[in-house]
Amino acid sequence: MSNITGTLSTEKGVSAFIKRNPLISMYVIMFSLAWSVMIPQSLYSQGVLSEPIPELFEILTGWSPIIASILVTAMVAGRVGVRELLRRFLIWRVGFRWYFVGVFLLAFIILGGIGLHVAFGGAMPVIPAANEPLWQTVLLFLLFVLVGSLFNTEEVAWRGFALPRLQDRYGALAAALLITIPEVILHLPLFWIKDSFIRSVGVDWFSAFSVAAVFIYIYVFNKTKGSLIIVTLLHASQNAWSNLLSDNSARPFQFTVALTWVIALVLIVVTRGRLGHQTSEK
Repeated sequence: MSNITGTLSTEKGVSAFIKRNPLISMYVIMFSLAWSVMIPQSLYSQGVLSEPIPELFEILTGWSPIIASILVTAMVAGRVGVRELLRRFLIWRVGFRWYFVGVFLLAFIILGGIGLHVAFGGAMPVIPAANEPLWQTVLLFLLFVLVGSLFNTEEVAWRGFALPRLQDRYGALAAALLITIPEVILHLPLFWIKDSFIRSVGVDWFSAFSVAAVFIYIYVFNKTKGSLIIVTLLHASQNAWSNLLSDNSARPFQFTVALTWVIALVLIVVTRGRLGHQTSEK
């Protein structure tokens, strides 16, 4: 009898904690799920583990954000809250220009970084898509975007779940910092995976890019009425163009980071730090 009572008490305690601290709870669940795959991957890459983790489990890494967001939302706001969260995927009437931004913005930034690298005396890096037929590049891009949209659900957590809570309370700039810190930390185990992107460009430059990119993502999210379609497309396109246009060389990426920061700072200045966030203040 005492065991049953203790279990019920614990469940109530956990439930109460989640309702009082939904954001922290979402982060804890997301990190637990993602790192349960990423850390063994890193250990295997370093030779600590003799057997790789089954590839099927890698899906858990990409789906951990949406799983965590839905679980916490269901406990805090029930089915209505879950519907409201996922309804953001139905916000699609936002204007063609935002679809253009979602698809091509990172391509322009990456190519701009390569151009600056060459202009300042660097050797032309290998561009994987340069020697491929156009139709094949388009097909690969669409495939990367489709796979990225289905198996990388980070935007549900960062923009769909965390951002509205944070920027309503602290403002857009503080929200950006409170989002980018856990976002960078979430990816840190990848630094110990050989030939990973983070290891190639350096964790410091990856972190610098992530911080700058968050300001851009917040602006796009706010200007598209909180559309998860557009920021998911932007994120998937970012990864797709990185595969098609970059060979993960450190110096071109550093110029890409610099360009990303220029765009982020312009948005901060032009919007006076609001990044498109609308408040009730007149």
